Amino acid sequence: MVKSKAVEIEQAILGTIILDNKLNYKLDDLNENMFMNSTCIEIFKIMKELRKENIIIDVATVKSKIDEKSLAIKMSSLTSVITWGQTFGIDGYIKILKENLARRSINQNCQRLLEGINFGENIDTCIYKFENNIRKILDKDTYENDDVHSIAEKVLDFLESKKDVGFKFGISLLDSTIGGLFKGELTTIAAKSGVGKTALALQIMLNSAKQGKKTLFISREMTSEQVFMRNICKITGVSTRNMKSKEISESDWKLIVNAIGDLRENNLIYINDKIDTISAIRKRIRQIKPDLLIVDYVQLLTSQKSMEKREREVATFSRELKSMTLDFDIPIIQLSQLNDEMKDFRPYGDRPMRDSKAIYHDSNNVVYIHQLKGSDYEEAVKDIGESEELVRESEYRGIKIVDLIVAKCRDGQTRHKHFCYYGDRLHFQELNY
Repeated sequence: MVKSKAVEIEQAILGTIILDNKLNYKLDDLNENMFMNSTCIEIFKIMKELRKENIIIDVATVKSKIDEKSLAIKMSSLTSVITWGQTFGIDGYIKILKENLARRSINQNCQRLLEGINFGENIDTCIYKFENNIRKILDKDTYENDDVHSIAEKVLDFLESKKDVGFKFGISLLDSTIGGLFKGELTTIAAKSGVGKTALALQIMLNSAKQGKKTLFISREMTSEQVFMRNICKITGVSTRNMKSKEISESDWKLIVNAIGDLRENNLIYINDKIDTISAIRKRIRQIKPDLLIVDYVQLLTSQKSMEKREREVATFSRELKSMTLDFDIPIIQLSQLNDEMKDFRPYGDRPMRDSKAIYHDSNNVVYIHQLKGSDYEEAVKDIGESEELVRESEYRGIKIVDLIVAKCRDGQTRHKHFCYYGDRLHFQELNY
């Protein structure tokens, strides 16, 4: 913007308020950094002081303060401010002032980013700092349309719209309790090691693909090839063990080739085993624009800042992922390990989360996978109406009874249900009883 025009806008805002004291509340929407002209800055500071002292803001009171402070502001300068004052357009001018400040701040951050890269700093760290600063700049002015009238309009538009706003987990317990996967929501799936949290996440990912939704799967526990073979196993029933050892029959080959062909044709699944930082996740989201992000698992991410306490580090990861649901307007599933504090007891609340309880508190929904033991196991066998001998025999074949527990749902109740977990198929099947 031409400098003279920018000064005129600053003068117009201040002059309008001086001419109409009823508009002095507009000063609360402004700050000193928005002004570039030194005279306008001094006059603005005086006007803010008068408002704080609950003194009427007009030509006389402003002039009196100028004289009291012995400021080198000529009467002609104050007259010029008043000349540009008008009774309309002030909101538009304030918006321009805010945009100009945002542009200057963004420009400064761009320069810092380039300097950091040129001086050999880690690129991901530079980008991470840049994104955080940009978000802070943009978040400073996020209060437009926050009145109840505007919010009510948005709610009515949502209720009247026929457009789907979410999609299904594809697992009836989760869909009936949580409602589905919705933008802006963080869901945590937590279990002890080897109980099937990755398998459940992959099942949700394949169900999402069937609905035409694109998923980015971040794996810090397995290679992308291993994760992909698990997908093939879930689709075909050919075990990953057989694929790894290449003990594949001709009929299995056909199933595998067909499954790979379908996945390649749809091209809705992205698996990345190299990304390990929050900034790198953000970068990949911007590149492929997924409908769903799955992180396996949160405790294996790498911090870009040195932190003394592990709890604080993991809490930061979880809060950043929650922020991403809002920043990118997508649902996110984070997988988490449970600690050994609960032993074989049914997990509940935030106590079982490994490293940080913030994982539980940041989440909109929390799903625990619980391998049944003791009285829980006996109760489940009775519930499903099978003999314990038959259930034990199934376990030898890799079929276990587990509970999926919706331990937290901000929009609904908490529930649990018995499932069969087919280890060879990496598949959860809800039991009807």
